[in-house]
Amino acid sequence: MGGDLDSDAMLRVLAEASRTVEEELTRVALRVEGDIPEGLDGVLFRNGPGRFERGGVRYAHPFDGDGHIVRLDIGPDGVCFSNRFVRTRELVAEEQAGRMLYRTFGTNLPGGLPANLLRLSIKSSANTNVVWQGGRLLALWEASPPYRLDPHSLATLGTETFDGRLRNRFPGPLGWLARRLSADLPFSAHPRIDAETGALINFGLLFGRPNRLLIYRVDRDGRMAEPEPHTLPRYSFVHDLAVTRRWRCFLLPQADFDVPSALLGLKTPVGSLRIATDRPLQALLIPRDGGAAQTLTLEGIGGFVFHIAQGFDGKDGTLVLDVARYRDYPVFDDFAALFREGRPGMVPHLERITLDPASGRCRRDPWGERAFELPVTAPGPFGEPRRHVYGIGAPPGRGAPYLTAIQRLDTATGEMRLRDFGLDLAGEPILVPGPDGEEGWLLSLLHRAGREETELVILRASDLAIRATATLPCLVPVGFHGCWVPRGALPAPS
Repeated sequence: MGGDLDSDAMLRVLAEASRTVEEELTRVALRVEGDIPEGLDGVLFRNGPGRFERGGVRYAHPFDGDGHIVRLDIGPDGVCFSNRFVRTRELVAEEQAGRMLYRTFGTNLPGGLPANLLRLSIKSSANTNVVWQGGRLLALWEASPPYRLDPHSLATLGTETFDGRLRNRFPGPLGWLARRLSADLPFSAHPRIDAETGALINFGLLFGRPNRLLIYRVDRDGRMAEPEPHTLPRYSFVHDLAVTRRWRCFLLPQADFDVPSALLGLKTPVGSLRIATDRPLQALLIPRDGGAAQTLTLEGIGGFVFHIAQGFDGKDGTLVLDVARYRDYPVFDDFAALFREGRPGMVPHLERITLDPASGRCRRDPWGERAFELPVTAPGPFGEPRRHVYGIGAPPGRGAPYLTAIQRLDTATGEMRLRDFGLDLAGEPILVPGPDGEEGWLLSLLHRAGREETELVILRASDLAIRATATLPCLVPVGFHGCWVPRGALPAPS
């Protein structure tokens, strides 16, 4: 199906895919159509919002739903499905109360200003990513510590503070306020893991005077070093980072939060955000060897970037980034207007940005006109260039960010392959590398439009041919990110 789809049909499918998950199931065997590839043996974990209302109040933003983990055990004996909500402190309290008790990223409490005035705590949704590192399965969200999960039962084991390293001990004129907002430091949902050493690098943004960007390093055994602070001129909105052999790179939009209005309850956190997408992005480059940080203004490159597909050091001293860039900041809290009006500036495209730290110059090279989001690459050492980028997208010409396809870009040839599923919504493809450097397989959860079904789809990464499918026992919202864990990496069940 091509780029032009009926907007009302899109909205109906989005409504179908945003229904609260009502059941938590354990090891349900699925019927598989096709053949599971030989050597595909492990567990796929996926995270995303699974509850979209509480006490009859619908969340106002799609990023607000409570974190819901799917576990798909895939191997020669078939596929087994389990799912659990991440039982955050806030979710447990709201379950007991039967109503909303906390403000969220995009939803204030019902009752107007009196209900929200000076309600400083924002709910941790634990709904954005799930990663395996240092023998721990962690559910991640932008602005709080991760929650640790049992990799077999998915039981929530509590917050992970890495032996107290994520306790907020930073001083300063507004340090008391930062600690009042959260006693713990934020741990972003987009860490980078070095497949060679097992080390993890991540970051968090801390409001205060000064505003700080904190960089975290966790070794392969799960031990965190002391957070590395860097001063920021403004409290910005950063969702991802790139790590190369030389740099930790952050793309900073020209963003400002109306922090007083958000703290007073006049606006939600996302409602207080203003991003000047007509002004150029900035690249904050922090050397890995401890040298001085530098900020480059990317002249002629504005907009907003959620996700960085990869970053690597060019042989000529440049820094090369493949990013999914929006020309305008995507406002996702008014789907009806977004999909009925069509806003091409809110459709992401994959682009290569080349930075020269020595001269401060930059260059932007689009990879094509097709929409492209949730980019993934093969695991590897930090900064090693990957030839192939996989993600979700849409056929050319679609003027709304309605993403129904799985895509593969060959950066050596520029070839873009696409498998479109019509009105069906595709989830982030998780790559399972094959043996001896083969591309391997892509695993995606697909929302089947009009059928109230979610399917696991297994595709050959090289040509996007479907090898096998399995229908899940309940509808699962499309969600955000996940990970693949080979069976040998998991501990024995306790």
